[in-house]
Amino acid sequence: MKTKIFLLTLGMFVFSSCGVIDSIKPEDKLSGNQSPQGEVGNTFTLGSIPGISNGNIKVSALENGISTIDASLTISDSKFLEIAKTIPKLNWNGNTVTISKKYKFTDEGIQSVYDEGNLTLVKYNDNVGKEYSLKVGSNTIKRKIEEKSTVDDYAWGFMDIKVIRVAETGRGIAGISKIEYILNHKFGVVGFKVYFEDGSEKEVRFFSQN
Repeated sequence: MKTKIFLLTLGMFVFSSCGVIDSIKPEDKLSGNQSPQGEVGNTFTLGSIPGISNGNIKVSALENGISTIDASLTISDSKFLEIAKTIPKLNWNGNTVTISKKYKFTDEGIQSVYDEGNLTLVKYNDNVGKEYSLKVGSNTIKRKIEEKSTVDDYAWGFMDIKVIRVAETGRGIAGISKIEYILNHKFGVVGFKVYFEDGSEKEVRFFSQN
């Protein structure tokens, strides 16, 4: 289970690197004002994952509305290290892995930014049932808004907040049936949850300094 959670965490920064072709529709393009999550110097932290240390995730650049996020992790668990070494597009220095990705953060939503275009993670005003998609090789990956809370019912840090739950399917990751991103209109990504094919599930909180 810990191995699967590690892969999910690393996957947040890696999956989009493997030959992605964006299929975003023109009406899904993101507008709005710059969000604090994407400002230079902002940092992100994850819930504790045994075998992973020295996590450093921060915004290193902001240009034309596009934020560059640099992430690094030191892997001490031999099994984690063995699995991570099989993932392409990672940079290694001993047991420390680094990767750099680009995102667009506005008060309207969040998008992943690729050479081929942008892929929406969420637009906060979209309704339940809204879908965003991209194609990776022969797989069609879909993100769908499955739930929007109307009351502060999600415990995050020292407060309860409203959240939007976006389900992602179609990646073809062995043992995983669905990934769920948990988002808030003010704080961005606040958590993510993995659903395993054996019926079990695991959730990790995600915190932005800004």
